[in-house]
Amino acid sequence: MSDDADRLPLGLFHEVSISVQDLAASVAFYEELGWRRVPVRSVWPHPYAALTDGAVTLGLHQYRFPSPSVTCVHPDVLAALTAHRHAGMVIAFAKTGPGVFNEFGFRDPHGHMVTLLESPTHDGPPPADATDAADAPRAALPSGSFLSLPAADIGLGLRFWKLLGAREAAPGTAPVHWPCQRFEAGGLPMALHDPGLLDRPAIVCPRIDHRQDAPEGTPLLP
Repeated sequence: MSDDADRLPLGLFHEVSISVQDLAASVAFYEELGWRRVPVRSVWPHPYAALTDGAVTLGLHQYRFPSPSVTCVHPDVLAALTAHRHAGMVIAFAKTGPGVFNEFGFRDPHGHMVTLLESPTHDGPPPADATDAADAPRAALPSGSFLSLPAADIGLGLRFWKLLGAREAAPGTAPVHWPCQRFEAGGLPMALHDPGLLDRPAIVCPRIDHRQDAPEGTPLLP
């Protein structure tokens, strides 16, 4: 898609937001795998932690919500909400107004949640590649972890994410043991995979430890 006016605002990737039942146990799980905690801000009333492995940042929320969510920060979230509504996007929720932390969410064609926030909720690293030019060359994405979402119609899913400014990855980026279609959206390395491979979202890592025989394509979402 070459015309920026045809694209809906997404903002910059902030975290993959995950609803957890036991925050301490979830943090310990990811720390054992080598993820490191980053400072969080006093935004949410519920227990919350954020961790990164350098490629993906996870936001662990001890709070029930549709999870996981691709969560981004947009500098004018109210304008973004208006643009999405005018484009006919079905808004799943919108929390806006004076004295409210403004956010809204919608789903992709396969039901995966996308959330836009008015400002960051942690001090994690910026996206590795936040380029948003629609005509930029396809990215040779990092060999690190990425979010992979099940999609019964991968072509439909890619068209939707391209509407949000996503760029396909260069051929050969996908791990050998995890067949998928790689792309980048807002700075988040992502993929769509066949539900026959796994019927739920996953954080996929080339390796989960330093052993040379550690398997690629290990799903790490609860």
